[in-house]
Amino acid sequence: MLKLATVCTGIGAPEKALTLLGIPYELVFFSEIDNAAIRSYCAIHGIDRSKNLGDLSAIDYDKLPRDLDLIVGGTPCQDFSVSGLGKGGEEGSGTRSSLMWHYVRLIAETKPKIVVWENVAAVINQKHIRNYRKFYHTLCSLGYGVHAAILNAKYFNLPQNRVRIFVVAIRKDIDIRFSFPHGYDSGIRLKHVLQKKVPDRYFTKSMDDIKPYAKYYDRTHCIMELGRIKNSHFKQTNQVLSIEGIFDCLTTKQGNYILDDREPRKKCIRHLMPNESLRLMGFEDKDFYKCRFRYERQGKKAVPYTNVSEGEIYIQAGNSIAVNVLVALFGEIYGLPWKEKVFKERYKTDEQLLYELPLFTYKNAS
Repeated sequence: MLKLATVCTGIGAPEKALTLLGIPYELVFFSEIDNAAIRSYCAIHGIDRSKNLGDLSAIDYDKLPRDLDLIVGGTPCQDFSVSGLGKGGEEGSGTRSSLMWHYVRLIAETKPKIVVWENVAAVINQKHIRNYRKFYHTLCSLGYGVHAAILNAKYFNLPQNRVRIFVVAIRKDIDIRFSFPHGYDSGIRLKHVLQKKVPDRYFTKSMDDIKPYAKYYDRTHCIMELGRIKNSHFKQTNQVLSIEGIFDCLTTKQGNYILDDREPRKKCIRHLMPNESLRLMGFEDKDFYKCRFRYERQGKKAVPYTNVSEGEIYIQAGNSIAVNVLVALFGEIYGLPWKEKVFKERYKTDEQLLYELPLFTYKNAS
């Protein structure tokens, strides 16, 4: 059984990915400080809060195990992100993103067989590349073979443009030949993951409230911006997107609006529902209900109570790692077939993908 630890755990995307892949694991510990995320995490995975080490920067290293098989961490990205203040993650700076160095110390103390780190791609831009290189070479000096690549969730059966860097470090005494997974456009679009029946309260804008763009899209595997809300100051959260395309990168906010005209109504523009946000990260509806509600028995009835709010679920989705990408990554690490798990009914064989290349498409149309 795999001995697993996760840091900056959120709601447990690595645990979800291992479960979907059918890899049994024993959670040795997790590290999370957000109370709502802890409640959701424990509810989804059936984990007791006693497994939580709390603040990554205040861990008692003397009590840590030394036989971990896998440790996964998506340390805070806010200070690397282009939408943040760009404070960076220099060691000792005290920024949220500098928690990556506490992650490095944890790795140095426990020497797990495999390390996975996820962050925004902006970590390798000109402003932050020095910090990233130090991180990379530190892992090398600790005795790891280090692999890094940029992966986009939209190529792993999720209609979301989520571009992230993944670093996989494998201890040099472990015999694993690793290469990063390659996905493809499965044809899934935002409309395919939306709730069929959406309560009226989520629809807040009409076509009169938007300033339309004069744009033409020759493909749909992209963010299709139709316009923006009139008199809005912030472009990032006031674009109106077509559900024929994909969603932009989920943040801890509700994100942009969508034009949901599947049913005729005067107000046809809305935000995503919280369960739709979790779907865009690869979680299932049962995970949403476990997060959202807890049940207490009163007599013969089980009465639902709020476990976390809808607003907290938006935050948890935006902070998570895309589950489908982790399924692919773990599949490659442990030599397990992952494509059918990720793509499901949209799975295509290598031969089918070959015949979708432009040359074959042109020949078949002639």
